[in-house]
Formats: sequence, structure tokens, C-alpha cells
Amino acid sequence: MRKALLYLAALTVASSVVFLVTYLFGRHSTLEAEMERLTAPRVAPAPGKPRGIPSLQRIEAPPEASAPPPAPVGEPLGEGIVVTRSPLEAPGMVIVADLPALASFPGGGARPIAGGLAAFLSRPPAGLKIGLRALAGAEGECGATDGISGLGSWGGGELARALDAGSGLGRGPRNPARAVEAAAEDLAAVPGERFTVIMAGGEEGCHVDLCGSAPPPGGSAQRIHVLLIAAPPEPGTEPGMPEAGSRVTPPPVFEPEWAQPYRCLAERTGGSVSAVSSPEEAEAALRRLAGDLEAAVVVKALHYTGQEVVGISPGGEAGWGASLRRSADSGAQVRESEVYPAAFAVPGGVYVVKSRYGGQGRTAAVAVAPGERAEVRVTFATGEVFLRAFDASGGEIVGDSAGFRCAWGADVFPRKGDDGLPVASTCSFPARLELSPGNYRVRARWKGIERIVDEVTVEAGASAVRAVSFGEDKQ
Repeated sequence: MRKALLYLAALTVASSVVFLVTYLFGRHSTLEAEMERLTAPRVAPAPGKPRGIPSLQRIEAPPEASAPPPAPVGEPLGEGIVVTRSPLEAPGMVIVADLPALASFPGGGARPIAGGLAAFLSRPPAGLKIGLRALAGAEGECGATDGISGLGSWGGGELARALDAGSGLGRGPRNPARAVEAAAEDLAAVPGERFTVIMAGGEEGCHVDLCGSAPPPGGSAQRIHVLLIAAPPEPGTEPGMPEAGSRVTPPPVFEPEWAQPYRCLAERTGGSVSAVSSPEEAEAALRRLAGDLEAAVVVKALHYTGQEVVGISPGGEAGWGASLRRSADSGAQVRESEVYPAAFAVPGGVYVVKSRYGGQGRTAAVAVAPGERAEVRVTFATGEVFLRAFDASGGEIVGDSAGFRCAWGADVFPRKGDDGLPVASTCSFPARLELSPGNYRVRARWKGIERIVDEVTVEAGASAVRAVSFGEDKQ
């Protein structure tokens, strides 16, 4: 018992000593401050000071800084026009050759053009991928064209030898439609600018409407240039140009009647047409076209909402397109395209670009360096037509009929003139169509029934809402 009491007394003394040492030599200011706060008399909180436990108080979020306006994408060239630049990807070129016309000049009396093509293929431009195919297929066949050499970067005369080995090909009817489609397939893997050159010496033989309203064969992704193998006019045979064909006046581009379908192919894709009558002229023309691929200017048109305009122009007041000429020379040749996006292969330099859409025009000057691709994006003022449709029972028609041969949808036409080509079309209801400001007529279709909304005015940045019923009561 005595030992237990002595043990408790010793423990008490030791605890007291530890407390005194800690208090005297290791005083904690925070602990003292908290003790003073707890033992101090209570006072009323300052006005506006929150009461209660701090972690449960409502904390007002700091006002968010207003988001900065989005920076324009690219370099501004003017109101609604910006340009972006990127390295030019490796370009591609497919030559579609009329082999019989190359071997024997049409009409005789001149040197064969084949030598000019062979000279170009023997020394092809560096970095250019080249393919070669015939304008025709087997005799009597319009469904194919003969391939001569696949697309690639050739050297050492390989292409010239391939041309010589293919001399017996392409003896059938000339088929520019199928040849251009095949060339587009050849060029599909080319990342950069691409174009097809048709060398033709006679009329198209497969009776395809190349000047109609259907899109050009092969789509709008490639330019099509045409070299007409044709003899120059004899001096005095052109009434409007008495000296044409002489040394005084250079001969004009001679275009016989058979050349019109080829011109349609070229013009509708932004290409060019020229005539060659000697091997030297043929080689020079091919090198000029290949040299144009040194740089590229691409023009894209955008609606007010950012939706891109794509396809062939419908023509008229609602039509669209772009033109390009060298800035330094006011008399320079103007290159036109009625396709968006419009692509122009050019040498490096400064160019004036004019873009139009639905009666609106934009003009800007753009510089492009060798090995560079300049993409000019032009935004036009547009509004929209929003069309709702109801069936005979009054239920709203909703859905897309593209997979049902466009059984329902809407077409928009300019208010003036005949219907012609629609300015915009859709195979769905409700129909939402972006249009340039102006007056339009809308034709709605539903399983063989048509309704006309005769007067629709579109304003920039606004929506014109209309409704049609396919019941007995027409709206």
C-alpha cells in the first residue's frame, strides 16, 4: 500500500515538472490567443460580418471576367474576309491523252504532237506526281478508259517509255466523262492541289452531256485543263482578223465545233482551254500548267451562320463564283470559277480575288509565296427560310427523305424569272435554308403533292418562317 502511494506521488510531481517546463520554454502563441478569445466577454458582431460557423456561410462568388471576343481566324483582308496560310502539299497531275491524235496530227500536214508530250514526260517537274491515261478505251467501248501509268513521282524517262509502250491503247471512242472520273480516282490520294489535263484532237464519241446541269464528272475537287490539238487558221480565213495566222498577228485559239464539250468541262471546274499545233507548243503548254502549281489560292464562301457554300453555281442573280488575276497587271488574264470552293493553282505573287454570292460581291488582294497555300474565307450576309409542313391530318411532317428518293422536301427559286435551277434544296422537314437577302419562291414537295409559297422575303440575319399544309386547305 505504501509503495502505491509513493508511486502516485512521484507521477504527480513528474507531470507538474513537464507542464512547467513546456509552459515556460515552449509557449504556443496561437493556443494562448485562442484561450483568450474563448474567455473574453462576448461583443456584438460588426455590421455585415457573417454569423455562425465560417465553413457554413454563403460565400459570394467573385464576378467572372467577361470572355474576350473570339479572335478572327487568320489574317483579315477586309470586312468578312480572312486568309489562312499553310505549306503547299505535294501536287498531282493526270494527263489524259488522245493517243491516235498524238500519233497522227488531225488533218495531216503537221508534225505529231506525241514528241512534245514525250519531251515533257522525259523531264517532269520536281515534286509533281504525274499519272497518264488514254482518253478512250477499247474499240467500240464507252465504259472505260485505258490506263498507261499510275500516279507517282517519276524520273529517268520512265513515263516517256510508258507512253511509247501504250501506243496501241485508247483506240475506242473518245470518252472524256469516264476519263475524268478515272483521273479523279487516281488523284484522290493527292494531299495538295490536283488537276487533269485533257489533250484532245477530235470530238467526244460517247454522247455524254458535259454542258448540262449535272455536276462535272469526278466532282469539283479537281481542275480540268484542255489542250486542243488543232491546226492554226490560214492567213485570211478569219474575217474578223484578216492577218490571223500570219507572223504579224498570233493565231487565236482555234476551236472547231467538236471542242465545245471540252470547253464546258474546263470552264465549269475553273480550268483553261488552249490550242497546240506543234510538239514545242504542247511541251510549253504542259510546263506552263505544271508551273502554275508552285502555289495555290483557294476561295471558300460562307453563310452568315458559318455554313459553307459548296457546289456549282445555279447562275443568274442568285449565282456565285470567284475570279482571280495578278494584282500588278491590270490587263492580266482573269481566271473564273463558278464552283465553291474555288481553287486556283498559281505562281507565287500578289493577286486580286473577287468573290460573289447572291448579288453580293467582295474584293481583296492576297499575297501567296512559292510553296504556300492561301485559303481565303469570305462571309456573306444571309438570312434563312424556315419551313414547317403538315400532312392531311394536321400532323407535322418531320424527317429526312434523302434515302427515299427525296420524296419530301423543299426547293427555293429566285422570285424573278423562270424556275431554272433551285438556289437551295433540301430533302427534309422542317426545312431550314440559308439564303442571300432577297425575294424568293418556295416549292414544297410531299409524296407527289406540291405547294407553292409565292412570296418569301429574306433579310440578313433574320428568319422567314412559313408553313404549308398538304391537306385540302392549302396554306
